[in-house]
Amino acid sequence: MTPESLRSMTFPRAPLTRRGYSEEAVDDALRRCAATLTALAEENDRLRTDMQRHRDWIRANNIGDGSGATGVPTVDAVLQQARAQQSAEQTVSAAREQARNMVRAARAQAEALLQQMSEQGNQAADGDQEETEQLISYLRQIAQSLTVTAEQYATKHAHTSSPPSTTATPHGT
Repeated sequence: MTPESLRSMTFPRAPLTRRGYSEEAVDDALRRCAATLTALAEENDRLRTDMQRHRDWIRANNIGDGSGATGVPTVDAVLQQARAQQSAEQTVSAAREQARNMVRAARAQAEALLQQMSEQGNQAADGDQEETEQLISYLRQIAQSLTVTAEQYATKHAHTSSPPSTTATPHGT
């Protein structure tokens, strides 16, 4: 049924001896039905146009894996991507922690060597003293270089990635 078929519908008049519907009431009901059907048809057309526009946008932006009718990714694909993202964040977090530990260990080792060389330097002869001081200077430069590199790495990766998830997963790392 369409709005036009409702508008063109007529009802026979009841004979004068019988009661029947008022012609005006029937006409009024038909007009209201037609107006409602018209509004619904227009809304339906608008929604179809919106849906097609969204499908076109999704296709134009290469969204989805193409497995769905509209090119929108499946729930499994979205979940798999989320798990991969979480795993990547955990790997990056573990790598950062390992780098921090390596820098700490290198600093401690450099300080220990500096201390040892300093003690040996106090006991060494004047000729060895100069060589010891050069070695101590060299070790201090390495420690400083490690510190600067660690700070640059931390600064760079703090701005380029989101903070790692704090959700613990039992996979043995």
